[in-house]
Amino acid sequence: MKPAAPQRPACFSNRVLALIELRDSILDAIRAFFRANGYCEVTTPLLVHCPGLDRHVEALPAGNGQFLATSPELHMKRLVCRGAPRIFQISPAFRADEQGAQHTREFLMLEWYRTGSGYREMMQETEELLRHVTGCCSLMPAGLSFPVPRITVDQLYERSAGWQPTRHWDEDRYFRDWAATVEPYLQTQPALIVHDFPAALAALSRISTENVRICERFELFLNGLEICNAYSELTDPDEHRVRFDQAARCRAAMGRPPYEADEPFLQAVASGMPACAGNALGLDRLIMALTGASHISDVHLFPEDLQPSP
Repeated sequence: MKPAAPQRPACFSNRVLALIELRDSILDAIRAFFRANGYCEVTTPLLVHCPGLDRHVEALPAGNGQFLATSPELHMKRLVCRGAPRIFQISPAFRADEQGAQHTREFLMLEWYRTGSGYREMMQETEELLRHVTGCCSLMPAGLSFPVPRITVDQLYERSAGWQPTRHWDEDRYFRDWAATVEPYLQTQPALIVHDFPAALAALSRISTENVRICERFELFLNGLEICNAYSELTDPDEHRVRFDQAARCRAAMGRPPYEADEPFLQAVASGMPACAGNALGLDRLIMALTGASHISDVHLFPEDLQPSP
């Protein structure tokens, strides 16, 4: 005999219940996709001593020299160095000073890594994940089709701003033009994968052996909304330390306290890191894009808690 459906509490609005069910269906579809493709789900610490090396990302202090994790990246890569071939994680992430229609200080992140592959294989897998989620959840934003169109950063800037950043790198001009002309163009595109970023924006991605001016990195945009950031992972332990040192000097020059290098991570890479690719995807933003929401609070179960305390 089929059990009776549970009674809905009177305090539950139709909107909240629908959002609970939507988020649940998307998370369920994501987990099913990764399990079908040989991935294991992992968990990593939310309290960390090193929150990363992106000089534009501010971490939230958590006391005792620790921070709330801005991403599970470094711990997940330690697992890769220990032999994990395919892992994924759905976890809260935290970033200070991020508040607005597309940003919150606490958000849900999907991150995954696969060995024996690079960023081009990761592009294909990201498309397959998007196709799977939209199909399982009956969500197909207007204009979205497969395969997702792809464009290099140089092609994007040539079309939008009349120059090629990898040939004539100018960081100030790059970010000015991004806000003034590139971003408005992206907002006219239902879906676009932007790849081959300037080497100066490599973060922890690998520099191309075919063209040292670019790094093997891509981002997926849906109606102008950045959904994910992915790359072929840097595996050279010496270059990792150089980039951590560069990031610390840049933060100091900007008047921001530098983050200490993540020694356990650097030791893990020194022990041997296999060729691999990784992707970090903002789940709240993905839900926004798939539902056409204009504000991140529209897909949050507790929008009243999004504003930081005065």
